[in-house]
Amino acid sequence: MPRALAQEQRPPRYELEARILAHEKVIGYEHEIIFHAPAIAQAARPGQFVELLFGDNYAPLVRRPFSLYRVDREAGAFSILYLARGSFTTGLAQKRVGDVVSLLGPLGTPFAWPATPGTRHILLAGGIGVPPIYFLAQEIGRDLAARGADPGNIVIINGARTKDLLVGLVEFGKLASSLIAVTDDGSHGQRGLATEILTGLLDAEPEASAATQLYACGPMPMLRAVCQVAIARQLPCQVSIETSMPCGIGTCQGCAIKVRDESAPDGFCYALACTDGPIFEARALLWE
Repeated sequence: MPRALAQEQRPPRYELEARILAHEKVIGYEHEIIFHAPAIAQAARPGQFVELLFGDNYAPLVRRPFSLYRVDREAGAFSILYLARGSFTTGLAQKRVGDVVSLLGPLGTPFAWPATPGTRHILLAGGIGVPPIYFLAQEIGRDLAARGADPGNIVIINGARTKDLLVGLVEFGKLASSLIAVTDDGSHGQRGLATEILTGLLDAEPEASAATQLYACGPMPMLRAVCQVAIARQLPCQVSIETSMPCGIGTCQGCAIKVRDESAPDGFCYALACTDGPIFEARALLWE
């Protein structure tokens, strides 16, 4: 069962005012904001997030979580990707270059990956689940290069309902040895579900499965399916849970999720996505 890290073991986090360096519409309702926040950029790890508040009054009242997307430590900058559809995000979409917002982060437990040579890393991004997977692919690539390992073992499956919702294809293409785009309706790339592509990859190269690591972020039904594939094939798999995390530091208890706990009377307990996660091992999660 995942346990929250002791306070002295946690990576540093910062509450600060960050200036917006760039703010662009990516596609449809999707926007990317780049912030100048050197302390957060330096401490950030793949899978972590920030809590953001942009108002100077009581609207909005509470912070909202956003996964770290592109991180440039040398420039002291990082970005988030978001859909401008709710009241919070439509308000955020009105912010301009030079505006200042309040950030708290980086928060949460990051992804981890093995240093074993020859490991095949298969990363799945579904819809708005692109940000942590992009950051992860970037960091795994840097790690492989630094160790002189083969950088050709990063496979990315990027899925969405339709081509207008596919994000990060160009960026992913610079990081992956193999990039597979998939849409539910077949409007771009292969037709089908990301999990179907994953199953096909594993079936096509069964000899490589013993050295395969899975990572995923996306809608809950997709994450559940990925976890089922991983458990059935006994593959290590980490998923980034997308859920409401009002405070981000474990105070409000609003992001409790069910996890296995063999020592508990019912075989389960509750973990907090913001502090015990948002990254969880597939075998730790219990799905309703």
